[in-house]
Amino acid sequence: MTRILAIGAVLILASLPFWADRGVIFLGMEILVVVALAQAWNLPAGYGGLLSLGHHGFVGLGGYALYVLSRDLGMHVLVAIPLAGVVTAIFALFIAPILFRLREVYFAVGMWVAAEILRILVSRSDWLGGASGLPLSGARDLPRAWMGPSAYWMALTAAVGTTLLVWALMRSSFGLRLRALRDDEAAARAIGVKPHRVRLIVFVLSAGATGMAGATMFFSSLFISPLAAFDMGWIVTIVFVTLIGGLGRLSGPFLGAAFYFLLREGLADYGNWYLIALGAAAMAIMLVLPGGLASLSDRFTPSFTKTKEQP
Repeated sequence: MTRILAIGAVLILASLPFWADRGVIFLGMEILVVVALAQAWNLPAGYGGLLSLGHHGFVGLGGYALYVLSRDLGMHVLVAIPLAGVVTAIFALFIAPILFRLREVYFAVGMWVAAEILRILVSRSDWLGGASGLPLSGARDLPRAWMGPSAYWMALTAAVGTTLLVWALMRSSFGLRLRALRDDEAAARAIGVKPHRVRLIVFVLSAGATGMAGATMFFSSLFISPLAAFDMGWIVTIVFVTLIGGLGRLSGPFLGAAFYFLLREGLADYGNWYLIALGAAAMAIMLVLPGGLASLSDRFTPSFTKTKEQP
């Protein structure tokens, strides 16, 4: 029954471009991208204890990969978006040996430094448009009327795909090893868990999903610049949504994104006051519900969302 409801919800969401206006389609796409980003960040941070403050680097890298694949290799944008995730995953695989020498807060800071290095390199590269940025040359691959719906469906694919990935991993033996490693590394080693391999897999998968979500977001904007692509606002939003929704819970990114966008849209006429409201609400929720909104909703949600119980 739960699966039938989930499939029905996805089908209803998929039909949105056929009956909603352009503004609603764009907002829906933005919400789905944030859900995908939060799920991707939640995988290493919530389930693996691998805190990252540099995932905005993967967002920007995925966006630029889309633009370069489309421009230089002539790829159709809808093919280039998932390949942008592959490029981002390969980059994560390349930098992992360096970053994995760092632990806990040092790893988090190291990720932020890596993202800043990426931003500086991109902003100084004439091939990538420098500080001025690049237009999406592959935009001509799609009729203008289908740009919005296509971006929305790619965002839906990213959100659903990332959620299913996390759900499947946490229900597998790999998920058990990951949680064991997070809870007690020494004990996990004693039962045969290989920390480096487990963390590497999680890190690369998270980076790939983040890169695909970033590519989807910048596909909809038709233009990319280092300032927008590597904006710290990405990681701030991701962390806020995940923590408010529930760190290490499958339903957390959905609840956190719903809360974030309800406040943002509801207070849109009050300028930046919504930021103050978000901060106040975040403090209140963390004081009353340390496990996030998901800790309250768990008693009402289906069992498949409970992939981890908070200590």
